[in-house]
Parts: sequence; C-alpha cells; structure tokens
Amino acid sequence: MNMNNTIYLFLLSCFLIISSSVSQASTNPEPDTLIKTSTYNLISAIKDSQVKLKKDPEVIQELVLTHIAPQLDFIAAARWVLGKHWREADRKQKIRFIKQFRKLLIQFYSAALAEYAFNNDIDHNIMKFLPLRQAHDGKDVTVYSVVMPPNSNKKVQVNYHMHKTHKGWKIYDVAVEGISMITTYKSSFAPQLRNLGVEGLTNSLIERNSKLAAKKVSLK
Repeated sequence: MNMNNTIYLFLLSCFLIISSSVSQASTNPEPDTLIKTSTYNLISAIKDSQVKLKKDPEVIQELVLTHIAPQLDFIAAARWVLGKHWREADRKQKIRFIKQFRKLLIQFYSAALAEYAFNNDIDHNIMKFLPLRQAHDGKDVTVYSVVMPPNSNKKVQVNYHMHKTHKGWKIYDVAVEGISMITTYKSSFAPQLRNLGVEGLTNSLIERNSKLAAKKVSLK
C-alpha cells in the first residue's frame, strides 16, 4: 500500500468514528460503542455535505476541527512522537510544539480528506468492527476494524489505540495495515530533533504550516 492510500484510509477511518450526536461527557460510552454508534450518523453527514464540499473544500477543515480534533489526544501523541526529547523540553517549548503539530495534522489531513471525499462515495458498509479486547486495567484499549475501500476488493486493517482520560476515551494513535501514525511522525522528525532539538523542529513546523496555508489560499 502506498503512502497516499495509507493517509486516505487513516483519514477516512478517523472521520467515520466521530459524531457530534454522541456526547462522551454525558454518556461516557465504551470505546467500541463510541466508534460504532458514531459511524452511520457521520456517513450520512458526509453524504449531505457532498454538494457543499465540491463548491468549497474548506468545509472539510471545519468538519475536522469540529468532529475529529476534540476526540484526539494531541498532547499524548506529541509526547510519544518526541520521545526522550519531551523530557528535555520546558513547558513553553512543549506548548509551542503541540500547537504546531496539531496544526500540521489538521491542515495536511484536511486537504487529503477533501480529495478523498471529492473522488469517492462513502457507503454505510465500508467498515466492520471486531469484538473489543479489553485491557486488564481498563484504561488502554485497541479497537480493531476492517475497512473496505470504495471500488476495491481489498480489506484493510485499521486499529484505533485509545486510552481513558478524565474527559473520556481519546484516540492517541491510529495504525493502518500496521503503519502507526505516531511511529511514522517520530521517524520523520528524528533527524531534526537530533540536529535542532525541539525548538528547531517547532520552528520548521511553523514554516511548513505557513507554506501549507499559503498553498491552500493560492488554490482558491
């Protein structure tokens, strides 16, 4: 599987599991229940947005910020991506990195998801969930699923790594066909962390995010 397909499937799988109609704060559902309950509602929302999306791709970023971002644990993801460098960074450096890492994910994945949604119809039968394997401590679980991409007979395994926080269950990593989001970014950032440290990496992300934003504006 090439990187573009991996990105699209990661985005699709993330997008399908989140729905504003499910409130973690009020019902505190189990992680697999949260994902399953949300799927059909959001597929319908995507279908309802197709016409608007084709006129304005920015709709996708609004949906990502509203439906996906609140369900992802960016702090935990950033901590694991930085590894030992997290302990070496001060509070200000950590906050700056989390902010730019979050912005990178949202901008990059919004663009990729917009392209995917523009070129593919999303069907209600696209995902199948496997029985939940509860961790012994009940605080960290993996929700296993199989995604059947449109116009393909291939079945792709997508695993959601979630942990229980004071705000409910949050996703801290997603693995598509064994490719972990955290591991991928950790490897990508490693050279800059070695040479420039957290501060230097964050500055490079600021520049990268500015270029992504400028590119987005130029395409309008």
